[in-house]
Amino acid sequence: MKRIRTAVLALSAAALAMAPAVASAPAEAAPKAAVGGGSGIIVNGKSACTMTAVGRDRAGRLVGLTAAHCGKLGSRVGLERNRRAGQVGRIVTANPKLDYAVVLLDGSRVRPVRTVGKARITRVGTYPKPFSNVCKSGRTTGFSCGPTLTTGGRFVYNYVCSAPGDSGGPIMVGSRLVGMLNGIRRIAGPNTPPVFCVDPAFPVYTPMAATPIRDVLRNLNGVPAIGAGFRVI
Repeated sequence: MKRIRTAVLALSAAALAMAPAVASAPAEAAPKAAVGGGSGIIVNGKSACTMTAVGRDRAGRLVGLTAAHCGKLGSRVGLERNRRAGQVGRIVTANPKLDYAVVLLDGSRVRPVRTVGKARITRVGTYPKPFSNVCKSGRTTGFSCGPTLTTGGRFVYNYVCSAPGDSGGPIMVGSRLVGMLNGIRRIAGPNTPPVFCVDPAFPVYTPMAATPIRDVLRNLNGVPAIGAGFRVI
């Protein structure tokens, strides 16, 4: 019996040695989700906002900008049109006074793009003077343009279609990023109801409020935080 058991073990070992190795096929990585200025984002699974722009900071980290009132430090960020990508980043830097936030993006889940719909961002520029046209891109009202009304204060005001969810959206002149959409101006007073834009073709709405992007970057670059040294892709 001992000889038989020894022979079986020997044959088993020989069979294993002679069996061809079958390599398991590597799992295909899921395609990365595109994200850029104008992408709709979901913060903490409920709040809808818009990404201002995507780029890299001084340390080479992939980051995005949006409005600070969209979330708080540590808030999870996902993509509205690609929920399957899951959490693609989180808010790591915020300035409530200037209403901007930095989203640290997961480079294994997203790929940065310069163009989202009609919005294309290739560089940063200066906000234009009053009566000059600017365009904005928002997840709620899409891409639309209109004149700058006032400059020089805390906010710049523009007669451009906007509504809740557009917050953080990029303000552009051509392909130059000049500002971040932060809200609206209540013309009749702080407690009066706003008139949100329903459709750009129906031009009756409250003016849009924005922060010049150079003000945002000047402040961000002055602090030792993630996002400092931001440059668009």
